[in-house]
Amino acid sequence: MGMAEILTSLRLLEGIEDETGKNPSTIAFSDTFEQAFGFSFNDIYDCQRELFRRKPCNLTKTLDAMKTALTKEYNRRKSQRGKKENEKR
Repeated sequence: MGMAEILTSLRLLEGIEDETGKNPSTIAFSDTFEQAFGFSFNDIYDCQRELFRRKPCNLTKTLDAMKTALTKEYNRRKSQRGKKENEKR
């Protein structure tokens, strides 16, 4: 379900284009995801329907978890950078 959340969000951003310069179809996009990441949606449209049936507070569970992980890593690196700068002084 997380991959359906990511795929759907990327499609809605319309920032990814196919070789003709157009936004790829949902099927083409899902086929690419399946090949790239080695899994199967089975039916991307069923996954999207299930995604939009979620409560608003649960709509972006995967994206929220990704943001949390990225923010945590950013803070860790920032802290390390601060320690190195203090050691140089």
